[in-house]
Amino acid sequence: MKKILILLSVLSLGVFASCEIQTVPEEPVQGEQVTIHVSMPATKVAMSPDGDGLHLAWQAGDCIRVISNQGGSEVFTIKEGFTDHEADFVGTAVEGTLFNILYPGTEETVEALEISYPGDQVQNGNGSTDHLKYAACLVGVNSYKDVVFTPAWAESHSGEMLRPGALKLQMTLPAAASALKQVVVNVNGMTLSLGLESVDVSMSEHVLTAYAMLPFGDIDLEAVNPISVKVVTTDEAIFGTTFNLPMDKTLQAGQVSVFRITSGVTEQLFAAGSGTEGDPWLVSNTRELLNVRSAMADDVVAYFKQTADIDLGENMWIPLNADAGYRKGIYYDGQNFEIKHLKVNADHPYPSFAGVLNGTVKDVIFSDAVIEAGANVAGVLAGYLGSADASCSGSCSGVKVINAVVSGSKRCLGGLIGRANNVSGEIKECFVMDTKVTSESDRVGGLIGQLDKGFTLTLCGTEEVTVSGTINVGGLVGVCYGNAMTCWSSGSVASENPSAASGTDIGIGGLIGYLEHGDITKCSSTVNINQIGAGRDIGGFVGKMLASSISKSYCTGNVTGQHRNVGGFVGLITLSANEATITDCYCTGNVNGNAYTGGFLGLHEKGKATISNCFATGAVEGSGFAIGGMAGVIGSADFTMKNCAAWNPSVTAGSFGDANWSSGAVAAVTFPTCTMTDNYRSPDMVLTAWWVPAADYDHPNVSSSSPLVVKDKTTGDLRATTAESTANGQDNYPQFAYHGKSAVGKTLAQVCKDMGWDGDTIWYLGGVIPNLR
Repeated sequence: MKKILILLSVLSLGVFASCEIQTVPEEPVQGEQVTIHVSMPATKVAMSPDGDGLHLAWQAGDCIRVISNQGGSEVFTIKEGFTDHEADFVGTAVEGTLFNILYPGTEETVEALEISYPGDQVQNGNGSTDHLKYAACLVGVNSYKDVVFTPAWAESHSGEMLRPGALKLQMTLPAAASALKQVVVNVNGMTLSLGLESVDVSMSEHVLTAYAMLPFGDIDLEAVNPISVKVVTTDEAIFGTTFNLPMDKTLQAGQVSVFRITSGVTEQLFAAGSGTEGDPWLVSNTRELLNVRSAMADDVVAYFKQTADIDLGENMWIPLNADAGYRKGIYYDGQNFEIKHLKVNADHPYPSFAGVLNGTVKDVIFSDAVIEAGANVAGVLAGYLGSADASCSGSCSGVKVINAVVSGSKRCLGGLIGRANNVSGEIKECFVMDTKVTSESDRVGGLIGQLDKGFTLTLCGTEEVTVSGTINVGGLVGVCYGNAMTCWSSGSVASENPSAASGTDIGIGGLIGYLEHGDITKCSSTVNINQIGAGRDIGGFVGKMLASSISKSYCTGNVTGQHRNVGGFVGLITLSANEATITDCYCTGNVNGNAYTGGFLGLHEKGKATISNCFATGAVEGSGFAIGGMAGVIGSADFTMKNCAAWNPSVTAGSFGDANWSSGAVAAVTFPTCTMTDNYRSPDMVLTAWWVPAADYDHPNVSSSSPLVVKDKTTGDLRATTAESTANGQDNYPQFAYHGKSAVGKTLAQVCKDMGWDGDTIWYLGGVIPNLR
C-alpha cells in the first residue's frame, strides 16, 4: 500500500509585541488632516515565499480604515517612503474612544471584511503568491495614533486582533498530470477552491506548490475527519487523495499551515461522490461524463447526478450498457442539465446514450444529438428500454430530446427510444422536439419505435418532428401495444417505401402508426400527413387499429393519401378477437384519398368495433368512391356507431355511375345490418356523390332487426335492403350509403347536448363546437 506523507507545520508571519498595558495616547482632533504610523509585521497583500512561510511587505496603494464607536469612518492612504514593515498613512481624523482599524481599508465594516475572505482566488504560476490578499482587523482598540498590527498591541490597547491564515500545499502528482486549472481542498466540511493559471508541473518534477488564503480565525482539525485534496487538469482529468491527520491540529490565524503530500495521489473518475444512492457520483464536465461507462459494473446499480451542462463536442459516445447480458445498472439524475452533441455510430450495438437501459434515467436534456443506427434498434436515450432476454428493466422521466437526428436501416427507431421492452417500468414526462427520425424499415416513431404491452406513456409528447419509415410509422409511436395517457404529437409523418403497392398496409398515424392491445386516453395530434407514395391505412390519429380503446382524444392535422383506407382519425380498424372502441373523440382536419375514405374512419374491415360520441368537421374528398363524412366503408355487422356527428362542410366523391360504390353524409358504404344509432349530419353539408336520396332525407336507425334503407336503383323507391353483406351480387350493391339525420337550425354543440353527451366532466358544450375538457 502506498504511504501518504503529510507535514503539517506552522510559521509565524510576524514578530509579536509584548502584552504590557500601555498609556492611552492623546488622539487627533476630528476633521484634522493627520499622519499616523502603522507597523504591520504580521500582514501584507504582497507576499513572497519565505521557506514554509511568507515574507510580508507594504506596497504602493495600500490603505487602512479607521472606524470610531461614535460613527465616524475614514480611509487613510499610504505615503511614500515606506519600508517592508513600517509605513505612514495620511487621512482625516475621527473622534471617538474606541476604534476598529481595518486592513485593507476597502471594506466598510469588520463583518464585511471577514465575509470577503477567502473569496475567489486564482494563482498564476506554480508557487506564485501574487494572488494572496491578506487582511487584519484591530477591533475595539482605544487608539489609532501609533498602530502595530499584532495581537499583543491589540490586547495592550483593550482590543483584539482578527485575521485569516494561509495554506501552503505541496503535492506530488502522477506523470499523467501536467497542465492544471484548479485545486480543491475539503476539510471539516469546508471547501477551499483555488483556480490555477499557467501552472504546468511537468517542469517541476510534477510537484504542485499552491498557496491559498483561509477564512478568518483558527480552524480546528480533528484526526477522525478525513481531508480530501483534488487537482483538476485543463483537460478535466482529476487527481486526488484522501487522508487523515495523525492527531488533532489547528490551522492558526496569522500563520501559514503546510500540507505536504508526496505519494498516494491517483486519477479519479469524478470530482465527488462514491456512486451510491446516498452519495452519487457528480458529473460536471465532458471527461466525467465519458467516465460514466467505466464506473458501471455488472449486477450493480451505479448512481450519478449531473451538476452542469456538458458539451461532448467531437467525442464519439459508446453506449453505456450494450454488451451481451446487459447487466450494468444505472440511476442517472440529470437535474435538467443538458448533454450536447451526443454522437453515436453503428460501430456499437443499440446506438444511443444507454444502449440497453437497465435502470433509470431522469431529467436530462439531450440537444443536437446524432444517432447513426445502421442495422440496429436505436434512439437518443436508449436502443432498448429493458431487455426481456436479460430480465432487466428500465424507466425514464423528464428526458427531453431537442434538435436530434436518428437514422438507420432497421426496424424500431425512435427519437427517444427504439423499443420499450415489456419487462420495464414507466415512461413519464418525456419530450422530443425539432427532431428527424428516418428508417429504411418499419416501426418508427417520433418518440418510440415500438412500445410493448405493460407500458404506459404518461405526459409524453413530440413537437415538430419529421418521421419517415416503410410501415407502421407514427408521430409519437410506430407500433403501440401499450397505453398512453395525456400524450401529444406534432410535425409530419410519411412512409418512404419503394416496394409498396397501392394495396400495401403501411399504417401511418399522426400519433400512432399501428395500435393493438392499447388503451389511449386524453391524447392529441396536430400532425399533417401527406402520403404521396403507395400504401393504405392512413389516419390523422392512428393508421391501423386492432383490439384497443381510444377515449377523450382528438387530432387536427390534414390527412392525404393516394389510395384506400384514409381517415381523419383512424385509417383502418380490423380485428379477429376482442373489441375496438373509440369514444368521446373528434378530428378537424381535411381528408383526401382515393376510395374507402372518411372524415373520421377510412375502413372498418372486420371484427367488433364501436364508435360513440365522436365527430368530424373537416372537408372530405376522394378521387374514387366510398367517401363518407364519418366513415368510408363499414365491413361487418359487428360494427356500431352511435351518437356521432358528421359536421363536414363537404363530402365529395370523384366517381359516379352504376359501376361505382356509393358515398354518404355519415357513412359511404354501410354493412346493411350493422348498428347505426342517432347519428347526425350537418344541415349545411354539400354532398357530391352517386345514389344520394333527396337532401332532406333522414335515415332511420340501422340494426339487425331494422336493416339499412336504400334507394332502389330501378324504381327509385326507398326500402329496406335485403342484403346481408356488402359483397358483390347483393341487393342494390354497391349503393349502401348512410346519411344519418339532419339537424336543421342547431349548432353541433346543441346536437351533442341532445344526444346526451357528458357536458360536466368530459365535454365543454357551451360554445358552437364541442371541446374536450
